Amino acid sequence: MNPIFLQSLSGLDLFAQIIGVIAVTISCVVFLGRKRKTILLCKFTTDVLWFWHYFLIGAYSGAALNILALFREGIFMNKEKKWASSKFWLYLIMTLTVISCLLTWEGLPSLLPMIGSCCAVVSFWCTKPIHIRLTAIPSQVLWLIYGTIHFSLPSFICNTMGLITIGIGLWQDVKEMKKTKNE
Repeated sequence: MNPIFLQSLSGLDLFAQIIGVIAVTISCVVFLGRKRKTILLCKFTTDVLWFWHYFLIGAYSGAALNILALFREGIFMNKEKKWASSKFWLYLIMTLTVISCLLTWEGLPSLLPMIGSCCAVVSFWCTKPIHIRLTAIPSQVLWLIYGTIHFSLPSFICNTMGLITIGIGLWQDVKEMKKTKNE
């Protein structure tokens, strides 16, 4: 971060930005995971950090949706178990996402993380990493815009990097499909 930016931050803002930078660091590897469980575990960890980041900068819709994301990942990590494999969870989490947005309404910007989170719900419901990556693209774009509106440099960096790592992961998927097809 540039020193002028750091001088304009209060202690709490600086702490929030540091938490965001830690979340960015972990987020760098989320979409590079080769297994669904690895992707979800990294995502769970970053959701805790993003909750604190958004809460501390006053972006309450983003904070609330990251708490809900913890619940989402907890369910989705157990998707292979009968109780967690029902589509009921998919619809419940999407409904709770909309309710959460309404309860923490910040105006039209609240729609960005709400729609982005709904995309993430669908993304992390998917079982194949290629499908997770493809359906995560709109989520990353919408959260990038939301973070920009709230002057969250870590959010901007993270979602930009998320899009880059999704691209790398998709490139690896295509390479693997070509390799498998040629064998």
